[in-house]
Amino acid sequence: MPRARTSRTPRLLAVLAVLALTAACSGPNLVPPETSNGTDADPTGSDPVTTTTTSAVSPEEATAGIVIVPSGGVELSETAGGPSFMRIHDGITLGFQHREGEWLEVMTTCNDDAWVRQSDVEVVPQAKRATPGPGFDLSAAVIVVDPGHGDRDWGGVGPTGLSEKEVNLDIATRVRTLMEEPHTVDWATGAISSGSDIPAFGAVWLTRDPAGPNGGDFEAGLGYRAELANAAGADVMVSIHNNTVPNTHTDIPGTEVYYAMSVPGADRLAGILYEELLLSFAAFDADWSGGDIQGARAREDPDTGGDYYGIFARAQMPAAIVEGAYISEPEEEALLRTDAFRQAYAEGVYRGVVRFLTTDDPGSSIHEPELFTADAGTVSGSGCVVPSQ
Repeated sequence: MPRARTSRTPRLLAVLAVLALTAACSGPNLVPPETSNGTDADPTGSDPVTTTTTSAVSPEEATAGIVIVPSGGVELSETAGGPSFMRIHDGITLGFQHREGEWLEVMTTCNDDAWVRQSDVEVVPQAKRATPGPGFDLSAAVIVVDPGHGDRDWGGVGPTGLSEKEVNLDIATRVRTLMEEPHTVDWATGAISSGSDIPAFGAVWLTRDPAGPNGGDFEAGLGYRAELANAAGADVMVSIHNNTVPNTHTDIPGTEVYYAMSVPGADRLAGILYEELLLSFAAFDADWSGGDIQGARAREDPDTGGDYYGIFARAQMPAAIVEGAYISEPEEEALLRTDAFRQAYAEGVYRGVVRFLTTDDPGSSIHEPELFTADAGTVSGSGCVVPSQ
């Protein structure tokens, strides 16, 4: 059974001391922006920091953004103004980056292009992406949280049958809840409480939403996931996962955070997320497992020289894939069954995104990209079915 940690190894104590010192010295200094033109006032007198803002374009004029499928679903057509070929299920959000008159070209959950009539859906125009750093306005930030796997793509399965797709969705939903409310954070301990120091984020989208079909348990292609983040104008995309098949025992959690090689700042995002996840997981004890390398990592495709992971190859913003714990290992699966560990995971992601967007903290344990010649494995998209109403 999961248990609260009562003692820590010297190595973990050293790691946590460094993390606590970093957080205490460089936690976000959030000052409410005073602006009328989409920029934060800079008390130092230097140039203002541009922040994410909701587009001034109306839904009727937007050429890119998010489509929210309304109650009862909506008809999809193969061409603008053409006949419907299916009615997609409600509770799904779709990205679009092209329009013809009243018709919007969207990407379905199975990575196919389709068209919807703008008047039949709710449209959120694409936001203006901003540069992370001190002065960033979190109240205008747009985040995409991606629960990995779904439906027949179940991901890892624990010794007692716990499915990764289920755990990922629950943790991602907790991350969204945290981001949608204001908080105060003790950056030395990681404790999160009610308060107003950190405002609610402007918008948080899930690629698989519990409000969607089958409680959010549907298949979502990598193209769809990345397209949703790109079309939203997201400042950050974080994909939630849990690992399998470790090759060693470790003194600390074998957490890995992969970053997009092609997007500046993604490595820093991964390094900060890694720090905050270790801080969260320090409250738990387990016979931890891991791979040869922990920390912030990237994998290079030997054929293309670009990102191995398809979601990174498409993402246009700093993006990270978090492999929090090893669901394949009995003690870590037991932790992943608990609300306490899932909440701690979500809180680590929340704090990490806040620090990435509002500070210039460098992060730590950031490794150079590795040439990846193995096959991480994925479910073929040939059998993917778009949920219908």
